[in-house]
Amino acid sequence: SPDIKWSLGESYLTHLREDHYDIVFKTPKMRFETPELQALKEMGSILTTEMELFMNLCPAEIFAITGSDGKTTTSTLIYQMLLHGGKNAFLCGNIGYPVIDLVGKVEKDDFLVTELSSFQLIMESPCLDVAVVTNVSPNHLDYHTDMAEYVSSKENILEKAKIAVLNYDDEIVRSFSKRQTVYFSLFDRSDLVKQGLSFVHIVNGFVCYNERELFPVSRIMLRGDFNIQNVLCAVACTYGIVGKSACEKVAKEFCGVGGRQELVGTVNGVNYINSAIDTTPSRTKNTLSAFPKEKTVVILGGYDKNLSYDMLKEALCGVKAVILCGENREKISQAINQRAINVNTLEEAVLVGKSLAKKGDFVILSPASASFDMFTSYKEKGKAFENAVKNLI
Repeated sequence: SPDIKWSLGESYLTHLREDHYDIVFKTPKMRFETPELQALKEMGSILTTEMELFMNLCPAEIFAITGSDGKTTTSTLIYQMLLHGGKNAFLCGNIGYPVIDLVGKVEKDDFLVTELSSFQLIMESPCLDVAVVTNVSPNHLDYHTDMAEYVSSKENILEKAKIAVLNYDDEIVRSFSKRQTVYFSLFDRSDLVKQGLSFVHIVNGFVCYNERELFPVSRIMLRGDFNIQNVLCAVACTYGIVGKSACEKVAKEFCGVGGRQELVGTVNGVNYINSAIDTTPSRTKNTLSAFPKEKTVVILGGYDKNLSYDMLKEALCGVKAVILCGENREKISQAINQRAINVNTLEEAVLVGKSLAKKGDFVILSPASASFDMFTSYKEKGKAFENAVKNLI
């Protein structure tokens, strides 16, 4: 189009200074203190983001979810519970719809479930109805100046929120202050309920809202304590809106989203699990806790985000085999200090996994790393894993 002026290439930002712009929208991973953006600010430009603009225009009730792990699963659970409760809801942000596409489509009585990353929160405190923090552990330290900045970006989500939903079991999240809070916990917190705090917690094998029993934990479809936490979080967000039946139905039926402990094939009795979303050591640790270690062959490695892999040493103790594939495989190898098999491609990793696994075993892609060394995203990596499994048949 003749009305569009393109600025491309390595020095594309420097061209912005040549013209005056009233409003400049930055992409999530670009820092506000970038010299070029600061120069534009000094020239009178308003620096903002797509998300901030949308939050200001959106008339719907907004749920925003952040955290190091579990954001996508928790966001999807909240969305499904709202739908099953008869509400008109939209899933957006880092998943679902691009938020700007919803301008003019959402109405006052609708509900918006938005997944937000630390990139989107580092300099922003959006106006929210419900702000959720699932957990906080080291992540994206290739972007953030340090862990303190990363934690601060997560806490920013609470500043202008009406209600907070926080993980009481996470020491960092528990320290976040907010007057109106609903907590969630894997443990019986009845003593704190009696003190006036609100909890979705587990009491005698039941998911409870304060003192009210909702449904047995055994009915939750998802595997692993971390996924039970995700369900508790979603219940904490939606129970007061949709009631018990919608929360229980989703907990019983929801089996996860793609790339998260996803069974992509069974070949000769061996189960191949795509958990490519596990881009941090903590996510891999959680995934491995949901499977019998003596029957697990795990594929690790990828792009390094300047994270420590020390926690994997204990998490991998007792697994049948470890296969390393990716540019950070040497760093992981040094951290875990145990025998591992190095390969050059994901396809080779799957073949080695096949040779090591027996009927009833699990070959799990759980990288503990980002995918950008060989792939454009965790989804592309997961698809390559799935295709490699299909080629075994």
